[in-house]
Amino acid sequence: MIINKQYDKIGERYIKLQKKFFTTKLDKPTEAMKKCLPDLKGKIILDIGCGHGKDILLYEKLDAKEIWGMDSSQVMINEAKKLVKDPQKLSVASIDNTYFKNNQFDVVLGRFAFHYLEDMDKGYEEMARILKSRGILILVVDHPIRALVGYKKKAYHIRENIKISLYNKKIKLLIPTHTFAEYLSPKFFKHFYLEHFIEDIDKELGSDAKKTPGFMVIKAVKR
Repeated sequence: MIINKQYDKIGERYIKLQKKFFTTKLDKPTEAMKKCLPDLKGKIILDIGCGHGKDILLYEKLDAKEIWGMDSSQVMINEAKKLVKDPQKLSVASIDNTYFKNNQFDVVLGRFAFHYLEDMDKGYEEMARILKSRGILILVVDHPIRALVGYKKKAYHIRENIKISLYNKKIKLLIPTHTFAEYLSPKFFKHFYLEHFIEDIDKELGSDAKKTPGFMVIKAVKR
């Protein structure tokens, strides 16, 4: 299964199980991301890896001027178009090669999307291109330590595609592993200032969640 296209095969089931799961549980990654949000009123924003539109509904309530969304899965985009106010602003695209104009967005956000990239530096270059000067980038990603301890990665510095289980182990996904050096690379600091960093546990990301952080949030400002 190609990693970037796996949601086309499991998309509808994924959405159903996600909605059911979070009817009784706190979505900690989303809550952590919300702590990093700037005032979105009047802002032009982009949700990378928007999935079925869950986060876009939140941004609509926060009075963003324009909300664009992109995802690698056509199935997810089709579902998102049923929910959001401006479905014409949603499309299939790759994070490291978008079709947007230079300096188009005030804020770019991505929850559990950026870590699917093989080359994060290419992603950072593209995010810097489409963000306005002093624009904000917020990324929620899988924690590198989780891959090593929780998912039993063979070696920290070696890239692997590891299988994770979600929503009471009913959904299986493949994600590529990354190191802290990839997330906070020289290319990252060439284009961005690191403004805020959060790491926290998430019981949904493994049985040993109390021992190691499950996700992290990176908030950066374009130089």
